[in-house]
Amino acid sequence: MSTPGNQDPRQQMTPEQHAEQERRAAEAAERRRQWEAQQAAAQQQPTPEAGGYGYPQQQQQQQQQQPQEQQQLTPEQHAENERRAAEAAERRRQWEAQQAAAQQQPTPEAGGYGYPQQQQQQQQQQQQQQQPTPEAGGYGYPQQQQQQPTPEAGGYGYPQQQQQPTPDQSGYGYPQPTPEQAAQQQAAQQQAAQQQAAAEQAAQQQAAAQQQAAQQQAVAAQHAEEQRQLRVRYQEEQRRAEEAEARRREWEDQQRQQQMAQQQQLAAQQQAAAQQQYAQQHPDLQPQDPSQGVVGGIAQVPQQAAPAATGATMTYAPAPEVGSGRPTHRALPDDPAHEDDFAEFEEEFTSPGYGLRGPRRRRHVMSKKSLGSLGVSVGDDGVVIGVDPQGSPAVLDVLRPKPREIVVVGSMWTAQIIALRTAAIGARIAVESVRPAAWAPMAQAAGGGLQCVSVYEPRQMAAQGASVASPVLVVRDLGAQPGRSQIAPTPWQSTLTVVPFLGPRAPRLLARADVIGLQNLSPQEAEAIGRVLRLPEQLTQTLPTLSDATMLWIAGDKRQFVMVQPTEPETGLLGGPRRMD
Repeated sequence: MSTPGNQDPRQQMTPEQHAEQERRAAEAAERRRQWEAQQAAAQQQPTPEAGGYGYPQQQQQQQQQQPQEQQQLTPEQHAENERRAAEAAERRRQWEAQQAAAQQQPTPEAGGYGYPQQQQQQQQQQQQQQQPTPEAGGYGYPQQQQQQPTPEAGGYGYPQQQQQPTPDQSGYGYPQPTPEQAAQQQAAQQQAAQQQAAAEQAAQQQAAAQQQAAQQQAVAAQHAEEQRQLRVRYQEEQRRAEEAEARRREWEDQQRQQQMAQQQQLAAQQQAAAQQQYAQQHPDLQPQDPSQGVVGGIAQVPQQAAPAATGATMTYAPAPEVGSGRPTHRALPDDPAHEDDFAEFEEEFTSPGYGLRGPRRRRHVMSKKSLGSLGVSVGDDGVVIGVDPQGSPAVLDVLRPKPREIVVVGSMWTAQIIALRTAAIGARIAVESVRPAAWAPMAQAAGGGLQCVSVYEPRQMAAQGASVASPVLVVRDLGAQPGRSQIAPTPWQSTLTVVPFLGPRAPRLLARADVIGLQNLSPQEAEAIGRVLRLPEQLTQTLPTLSDATMLWIAGDKRQFVMVQPTEPETGLLGGPRRMD
């Protein structure tokens, strides 16, 4: 029991002692509950045969088993026991405070037998404490509990109002927090919760950013791998195409050599057969005397003396330059021809039976003596596609007995110019296009009303029946990836394929082409074409800088820059030069 001069020993306890105190209080409360239950059971079922203090023997066995059951409490039951022990400790502290206050204020009228009334009350309480209780070791409890008294082991005679702690009491001697402190604590808890939520959100965002970066890196790596595989595949296809082209050229050379050998052998056989047949038909021409000038069974014809030179010798100038204005068909004599040179000719056509005498053609007629010195200048034939850097006409041999494959990497405008000029020299044009409406105006205007240009949908063109009298130019305008032509190549039928830019099939298409025309290209396309055609680096770097009217034409090892100069009718029909349509 506390004295007025002493303070509450719980205020001087350490946290470990305080926890031990709570545990002991909980055990005392549990023992009291069990004792009360035993008392109630003993009152309801009293038996004379029951052992000690009227308890049945079964209750004593249950009482001995209580420590074992106490060890099997759940966390909720243990917390409830601690709460009850705390309430009991608080009530005991209040009771001790009341007892101390009562001892400090004794009254003369208190108590009989010479004892103050307060002392009598204390004596009564001591007597009550001497009664066997669960805390005092009675009723079968071990004496060890009596040797370890606790503050909670006092009598159970607390007043009713003291057993219910007031709201202003916080227990264990600690003051209850004020509303301001409670609000501050709540605000601090909310702020801590917000900070924790913000930290979790930032961590989630950081994890999402890391995951997104990892995905982007994976996509970039996959894209790089795909590009590498495409480059490897492209290089492999290019290598295969080059090998196939080399094999094709080798096979063509072998075929050409075989044909030449067969032709030579056939010509030799024909010549031998002709000599043998001639010898059989003319046996009288066999030589009788070697002195007659016969060698190998063939008579030698004596050579005649060359005619004497006349006084007027005719000479002919070389072919004049373009734009000189001088006719190329007229002879330029050093001295005027003599009148006797044309006398025989005039007598032949003025004799009876030749009708009326026509206009004089002396200036266009040569004598027989001057025919030996006649020469004709013959240049290239074909379609004029523009002018070279020297200003001379550039001619493309489009129509030949052997089919020719022409590829133009450029615009439809360039293909239409070539087709229109090819139709002007008498050829028929067959167009296979994915955009037939764009070819319709040119097809209607070409030929001067004659149907010389035909336009077909893709895979709708039939055989054209080309011949030396009616050559054909097939124009294929099927985009960047033209398929294989369904028309078999025939003599006097060439093919012009136009592609707007390089596609996957461009290396194979360029490899089998006889003539290639290139307009201005992008640096990547120029580099690819330079690798396929083995162009010099300087020439490859020039391709992206070409104007819309300038083209590079390649035929084998020959390369020529040509500028297209459309005429006024062509410009009115097709417009000016352009790279893209």
